[in-house]
Amino acid sequence: MDLGVVSEYCVPFPAVHIHRTEAEDRRFVDYLCPLSEWMGNGPAVALLGVPSDEGVRRNGGRPGAAGSPAAIYAALARLAASRGTAMLPASFSLVDCGMMRTEGLSLEHIHARQQQIVTALLGAGLRVLVLGGGHDTALPNARALASCSKRLGVVNVDAHLDVRVPTAEGSHSGSPFRELIEDETVSLHRIVELGTQSFAASAHHVRFLLERGHVVWTLDTIRTVSLEHVLGAIATELAECDGIHLSLDMDAIASAYAPGVSAPASDGFSPADCAQIIERIVALPACRVVDIVELNPLYDVDNRTARLAAYFAALVIWTFLHRAEQCH
Repeated sequence: MDLGVVSEYCVPFPAVHIHRTEAEDRRFVDYLCPLSEWMGNGPAVALLGVPSDEGVRRNGGRPGAAGSPAAIYAALARLAASRGTAMLPASFSLVDCGMMRTEGLSLEHIHARQQQIVTALLGAGLRVLVLGGGHDTALPNARALASCSKRLGVVNVDAHLDVRVPTAEGSHSGSPFRELIEDETVSLHRIVELGTQSFAASAHHVRFLLERGHVVWTLDTIRTVSLEHVLGAIATELAECDGIHLSLDMDAIASAYAPGVSAPASDGFSPADCAQIIERIVALPACRVVDIVELNPLYDVDNRTARLAAYFAALVIWTFLHRAEQCH
């Protein structure tokens, strides 16, 4: 697969400078490898930013998510590339695909470019971590994965269902999973909605999903039966999928932990809950694409939400690399 489309449509992430006094104090930035220098050998994860909040605007939300990829990247780059005494191996590459050029483009044009890029990265054998942007970021990611899968599974960690009808303008941040369901070119096996909050999803949207064979795990139900039980059920539900896409909307987390999002919720998962979800779902061998979306730096407090999103991004990368050991 030709990766030239990536350099054609993307610009490098902003440089991050770190003050340190020990060479052994390795951070994620030390593992960055420009796509042009990636040789295709050794373990690797591709990192792509999509700085767009047009979908949020169309959905009536508060703009600002366009600044999310740069904010997450800046926080991720500074994180230690270690857990306890274990460190990312020297052979690992965090393939720097940069941020998509989105200025002056329609949302539909952005989606088309993004789908091309993610499809190319998957075709090169890479696992892909995408930093959004509004939640419409998930639609081209899922379509790209579907293009190289026979049975696609999607896990949407979100306070909302995001199966609204597109507006007169087209796609938006509340419509990606409806559009995926209604796309006859996609071999969709199952969408699992995880963490849907009371009073955040319309009953007819719940019925829309259930009547089409998809799964809704509300936050209330998860608390009743335990997150571990639910994650086991999801793993069984997606066992036949050869492509799994995990989409993490930062508004799934209680606003006490994540105030800087497009649509904050007072209730929600704790950071530990989300870490457990990431480690279980990304550990599934078929999981090849993850996106982290809806961070809004304009409303963040002391970069709290950006740092949390960066922690989740680091955990995704770590789990991609070590999932052979973590599969249950």
